[in-house]
Amino acid sequence: MRRAAALIALVTGLFSAGPCMANPAGKAGVTGPIKVGAISSAALFPEAAAAVQAYFNTVNASGGVRGRELQLIVADDRAHPGTAAQAARRLVDTQGVVAQVGSASALECAVNAAFYAERNIVSIQGTGVDPVCFDSPYIAPVNTGPYGSMAAALKFLSEVRRRTRVCAVTVAYAPPQKPAFEKIVTDWVARSGKPLQYAAMGIAPTEDLGNYIQKAVDNKCEGLVFTAIEPAVIDWVKKAKAMKVDGIDWVFLTPAYTQNVIDTLKADGEGIFAMSEFEPWSSRSGMLTDWRHIMLKNNVPLTSLSQGGYVAASVFVTTLRGIEGDITRESVTKAFQSMAPRKVSLMGTPFSFGNAPRHNPNRAAIPVRIEGGKWRVAHWEYIASQ
Repeated sequence: MRRAAALIALVTGLFSAGPCMANPAGKAGVTGPIKVGAISSAALFPEAAAAVQAYFNTVNASGGVRGRELQLIVADDRAHPGTAAQAARRLVDTQGVVAQVGSASALECAVNAAFYAERNIVSIQGTGVDPVCFDSPYIAPVNTGPYGSMAAALKFLSEVRRRTRVCAVTVAYAPPQKPAFEKIVTDWVARSGKPLQYAAMGIAPTEDLGNYIQKAVDNKCEGLVFTAIEPAVIDWVKKAKAMKVDGIDWVFLTPAYTQNVIDTLKADGEGIFAMSEFEPWSSRSGMLTDWRHIMLKNNVPLTSLSQGGYVAASVFVTTLRGIEGDITRESVTKAFQSMAPRKVSLMGTPFSFGNAPRHNPNRAAIPVRIEGGKWRVAHWEYIASQ
């Protein structure tokens, strides 16, 4: 519930709002530790930065990168724009990090994207949330994100589940989310040629969900995508059961894909779907072996958030090892801007960066479903968001 309270508080504080310029190029200490930053909303996404640190621990135990230790410096933005801005300037200008890796924040991209462009520094996000994360030349999230996941969920309902009366209810935790979700719907309708039977875009997180469940019934929805965080998902399912609503495929996004949802809903959760943005963490896929081993060794929970941190860290370290010469902020940025698309474990599409004006390299998701009290893969092929 701490995550829910922190994110709901963000609705009213998102757009309210000078450290020194020491070491602006991030060049100092080329023979010392490689300093890396991460900005997270710790109350919402605690596992992401912990997973990056776990991965760095493993690399450092094997000698680091060219004998240099990876030093992760994590800042908690407390889901506050002013704190996020200060954290970025402290990490980049004062502490001289060469990149941001594994950040997971409710608002950090929107606050700091222009600053990263000014400082010529890349951010490989572990969890991208706000729309700017997927619309910046210097930021590349490794997760599919709520917008890509919604597109994949609509495609899943229409093409895999063969539902003809598809509906959607999206929750906006910050103002920019509403138009971002609306664009997903517009694009999906244009590509599929199928209108949504019912859509409520950008509802407030405090609204009574029972009203929207009733509208789904009234509009004879056969499947509905709901884009809220975990507590709202639990509330939705409980209300639907209390209202005796059956026969509708409820499809939620990655925040619903947790063990807590199973433990809380128990039998009420049977049959609900969620979209996994990475190789499903609850499956027995062999691709999860290294991630699972590193997370368990470092006492990091096995969740989609820790997958995002792991993937961001692995992409970063692989890129570092391909750099010729000194590892500095400039050389790291150049390496990402010149890299070719690369297949990455746990992701459904290759990771890419390059000189593109925006980045959303992870463009696929796998549906999972609660069956017999466990999350099980509902469709073994990744579903592309576009």
